[in-house]
Amino acid sequence: MKPVLDAVVKLVNTIRSRGLTHRQFRDFLQSVPSEYSDVLYYTKVRWLSSGCVFERVWQLKDDIVSFFHEKQCSAECEMLEDTEWLSDLALFTDLLCHMNNLNVKMQGKNQFIDDIWAHLKAFKLKLNLFAGQLAKNDLSHFSRLNSIPSVNEEKLKNYEDGLKNCILSSNADFKISVPFKQNWIFLPCFST
Repeated sequence: MKPVLDAVVKLVNTIRSRGLTHRQFRDFLQSVPSEYSDVLYYTKVRWLSSGCVFERVWQLKDDIVSFFHEKQCSAECEMLEDTEWLSDLALFTDLLCHMNNLNVKMQGKNQFIDDIWAHLKAFKLKLNLFAGQLAKNDLSHFSRLNSIPSVNEEKLKNYEDGLKNCILSSNADFKISVPFKQNWIFLPCFST
């Protein structure tokens, strides 16, 4: 998924880093009926916001294509017209949104280690569920990927394999970072 990340970052930086282009893009979005007025800026420091950046690019993809065609710079956005690449973007955006939801669940007041641990375990189970659903061509948890009319089965198999590899590597990382077995005792008198 690194090529997708790099392409989206390059696209966003192309729009945001040049003052004139950025102003023209915002003016363009105001002239068309668009829900958003700008793309979000991506930085490695704020990597948790990458899901929001990808979601915004996904929502504005047609407007971005129209903008670059109007400026006669269609090479900047040719990947947004490629359905193979769009399916990669859709899957990555869906996964990042699921990860953002996990991140939000793990933040805030009154979050104890057992709550965070339960969220992490549930997310690992979700990843297994997602891989199983991809194997069955069930895209119910991948709304953006499901919106693409023709995703071939070979591509779905590649996504499933990539997700399984992610699960296996996260299991190894998890065992290294948490080398002890968790034995929690939940007493009903202490529950709220």
